[in-house]
Amino acid sequence: MKKSLIALAVLAASGAAMAQSSVTLYGVLDIGFGKVKDGKWGMNNGEGYASGQDGFNSTSVIGFRGTEDLGGGLKANFNLQSGGLDLSTGGTAVAFSREAWVGLEGAGWGAIQLGRSSSIGAKVMGAYDFNGTSYSSAYDRAGISAVTWYGSSRRSSQLQYASPNFGGVVVRAGFTAKGDQGGVQGVGVPATAKNQYSLGATFANGPLSVSAVAETKAAEGLRTAYAVGASYDLSVVKLAATYNRREREGVNGFNTFSGVTGNNGGQLAGGKGWTLAAVAPFGPANVGVAYARNTDADIKALELFANYALSKRTRLYVDFVKGYDQDAITAVNAGGRALASQNPYAVGVGVVHTF
Repeated sequence: MKKSLIALAVLAASGAAMAQSSVTLYGVLDIGFGKVKDGKWGMNNGEGYASGQDGFNSTSVIGFRGTEDLGGGLKANFNLQSGGLDLSTGGTAVAFSREAWVGLEGAGWGAIQLGRSSSIGAKVMGAYDFNGTSYSSAYDRAGISAVTWYGSSRRSSQLQYASPNFGGVVVRAGFTAKGDQGGVQGVGVPATAKNQYSLGATFANGPLSVSAVAETKAAEGLRTAYAVGASYDLSVVKLAATYNRREREGVNGFNTFSGVTGNNGGQLAGGKGWTLAAVAPFGPANVGVAYARNTDADIKALELFANYALSKRTRLYVDFVKGYDQDAITAVNAGGRALASQNPYAVGVGVVHTF
């Protein structure tokens, strides 16, 4: 009898310990067909003129995240996420380049993360891009998306803080030391490097959401970037508007359709401008439109999209985006294929499955 009681006690303790911590395998898989202007239809074509990489609508990723209950309302969290998975070839570089952080979370004071994770700009302003930060994003194609400040929706070597929800208000802050702006272990860091700070806040209550975010320059020659946005859900349609000033100083912007990364091109565009968007639900489906205008560079982009949910985890999509760039682009990449032409467009149709 005593042995049975001891065995039951051990099993109970083991079950309690297992309940206090968990590790989850998760992922996003996007596959479909697409094309760009002057190009041919193909599987996962359409994302970039140089080459098809992952999906047209979403980045295909696989990751591991977990949490451990430390007691007293304190938790330890982590996230490791690898991107660059191309379902058309099965190719991937298994490197946790999208998320790689460890953090602590308390019910009364919020959460901190240390490592590489989504930027404050992406977390605060991403909600106003109704089709997600897909390749068809009109905001990004016009070069005025806060999600891709500094050419990336991620930040390395960053300390991030997120407050608890205070009556609908969540505040986020980030810090990257100038010793992490290049070099190894602080060696070889450019003299122009600066400590970088970011601060954002969102108020969301009922149908209304309002956000603002700013990020200081990482080096001389750049500038503080900022964005504001608002959305309102009328049930039959949800509307959004944003205003954004990019971080590149003295550059009027560049249509990110081009795929050009040099000469301050590609995602490193400067400029400033505004966006408008609307999305309407129809049962398991939605349709939407977004328009973006980079007023510095007179770049415009129009996005049309539709999604149909087959389940909570699987959906079909159709995305179309057209950019309007004043300058014809004649650059040719290393593979010998031409990059974006005048007034380029791209279209994609596919399926996204999450697990």
